[in-house]
Amino acid sequence: MQLQDENYDIIIIGAGAVGSGIVLDASLRGYKVLLLEKNDIASGASSKSSKLVHGGVRYLEKAIKNLDKSQYDLVKEGLQERAIFLKNASNLSSRVKINIPTFSYINLFYTWIGLFMYKLIASKKSLGNNSFLNKVVSTLFFPNIKNEKLKGCVSFYDGTFLDTRMIISLLQTANNKGASLKNYCEVNGFLYDENQKIIGVKYFDKFENQEYEVFSKCVINASGASVDNIRILDDKYSDEILALSSGVHIVVKKEFLGSSEALLISNTSDGRIIFILPYLNHCLIGTTDESCVYDENPKVKDKQIEYLLNEVNIYFQKPLEKEDILSSWSGIRPLIKNRNINTTQEIVREHLITSSKNGLISIAGGKWTTYRKMAQDMIDFLIEKKILEKKEPCITKNFKLLGNEEKHEDLEKLISFYPVSKNTKESLITLYGTNATKVLLLANELDNFELINDDLPYLKAEIIYCIENEFVKKPIDFLSRRIGLCFVDKKASISCVETICQVMAKLYNWDEKDLELQINETKEYIENYF
Repeated sequence: MQLQDENYDIIIIGAGAVGSGIVLDASLRGYKVLLLEKNDIASGASSKSSKLVHGGVRYLEKAIKNLDKSQYDLVKEGLQERAIFLKNASNLSSRVKINIPTFSYINLFYTWIGLFMYKLIASKKSLGNNSFLNKVVSTLFFPNIKNEKLKGCVSFYDGTFLDTRMIISLLQTANNKGASLKNYCEVNGFLYDENQKIIGVKYFDKFENQEYEVFSKCVINASGASVDNIRILDDKYSDEILALSSGVHIVVKKEFLGSSEALLISNTSDGRIIFILPYLNHCLIGTTDESCVYDENPKVKDKQIEYLLNEVNIYFQKPLEKEDILSSWSGIRPLIKNRNINTTQEIVREHLITSSKNGLISIAGGKWTTYRKMAQDMIDFLIEKKILEKKEPCITKNFKLLGNEEKHEDLEKLISFYPVSKNTKESLITLYGTNATKVLLLANELDNFELINDDLPYLKAEIIYCIENEFVKKPIDFLSRRIGLCFVDKKASISCVETICQVMAKLYNWDEKDLELQINETKEYIENYF
């Protein structure tokens, strides 16, 4: 056990959407912060989202049907946060047009009214006008959609984003403001004073193979689906506050959708909605929703794949087969438990902040769109309860994240003279935003513009950049949560493993045995979890 000299104002457990948001807010307010993540950053549900920044059309429908003000308030807050999200992460997010195919005039009218209310609630923060596409125009936009009984599509706008890249941007920004960030460091215990109040944590650094003790004024448990596990680590008699829900997504070729716009299927067999979205030059389909138990690395189940295929194929002329799936993944949503509700899809996704008798502060629930508000509420809570002294005010509403300073078209001009293909330039801007210039500058310094794979747009220099600037420690970190390749093409990811490991071997001084181990471990992970 090694004692660290530094004392912190806040220690945060978990580098997902919520933990990363809290780190940024706290560091911008002037607090000294340490973030600890037991695996890689964004390795839980935060990287396995539907990639949407939304107010929640489904919540609005339930608010109207059930006259439920809590659902309505959730939609209103989500739409306000959507506007802030798109403004502050302009290179990592954008608006997307979503079309809802309708097969009866009654449903068409009902859908139109609902989307009109959605736009009305957004008010000045609306992303665009709703519209109606008749049957002929709908089939031109989506040639694969079945036109039998189709009346047309009702369209509206929401936001879409790259979830893993968003977390990297949040953490890089916080890091620049003085926050300390450590991945692959697992909290395995707490430090207590003579009154049994938490004054720090014990954590194990998996790479240094060393256990540390570090002190702070407060500890925040923002570990997502692990929130109850961490709470039990502090108090074995803690009641569960989470209802866990499994959500699965599949990815197919972009030609299946045949459009840069999205589709929303609103009439599934179990009353859920399914999105079919453009995503990194592919087509993303999801999601499922069923109760589950905690699993650090959940696997996709055959029945979940079958569910998505069956529901989607009802609406398309050329059916999807299992062989068409390029990648798939499963994430666990940390919903707040409600004993009066029977299924996880009915639970309102509000967030909860709670303190244990020993002073462990836990935050749970919410969704990606409201990560910033959750972070603000957490720091405000700590100040209100006098756990922390008030310093600077919250400024995250109007704070541009790192990588989002320049506009897309200006970036294209800045990188136009580098000797890389149009596809590589587009990929760099999509993934790194303004930092694309830093990647290309590094490649120029190394005099190496080689690709990882001739059929893919990624540069070998990106591996080095991500190790030096984006907290990469393992090959799977780079492949899945930095360039996102595992999430769109499993086979292509496996084909890149050896090249990536060879580049990393030089930087980390791996011997032949280490190299072989990393290659095998990475391929096995991709095979099992994508």
